[in-house]
Amino acid sequence: MTSSRRRWLQRAGTLGLLAAWVQSARARLALGCVPSPQCRLACGPTTEATAGPFYVAHAPQGADINPGRAPGQPMRIEGTVFGADGTTPLAGARVELWHADADGRYHPADQGDVSSFRRGEINLRGVVLTDADGRYAFRSIVPGLYGGRRRHLHWKVMAGGHRPLTTQSYWLTERNTPRDRGDAVDPRVESCRWVDFVEDGDAVAGVFDIVLGAL
Repeated sequence: MTSSRRRWLQRAGTLGLLAAWVQSARARLALGCVPSPQCRLACGPTTEATAGPFYVAHAPQGADINPGRAPGQPMRIEGTVFGADGTTPLAGARVELWHADADGRYHPADQGDVSSFRRGEINLRGVVLTDADGRYAFRSIVPGLYGGRRRHLHWKVMAGGHRPLTTQSYWLTERNTPRDRGDAVDPRVESCRWVDFVEDGDAVAGVFDIVLGAL
């Protein structure tokens, strides 16, 4: 086990995760409207995208959304939820994440309420609340590809006084590829929804900041 992986495990479950890494990741990104987080003021509220056919309501709470230990490259993603001005962090926002496994399959490959499924059928789905600084964090695995879709993560985000958001985020390394250009499900992806994942030991880690629109 690498030292970076050991540190992650020691700090798992806290929302102060990867502070030093996040600072360096933000510094690596150029100024201007490039992928999250710097461009959020130019992008405005994060754009909607479909939830897709496999949304399961009332997913379990927790930052580790791979309790079934599906195989795949470890992935960490964190960020901050902001109000409509793009600068005010929102404490207590509900952030929900779900995605396919490394083979492009969802667990379950169905929709409905979580109570309709056996516990063992639910994986790669979870919910956290942002901390006092509006931050959230999840651990999972890198999703695989399926159909003509880009590699993606699904999100639902809610906070008092703001419009609920359903959206998807994507891998920056896959931007402007044939698969990107052929993805008709979400054809116009603004810069802020492309995430710059970087290698960190045996994992990849990325930052996705989210801006909610005002009611």
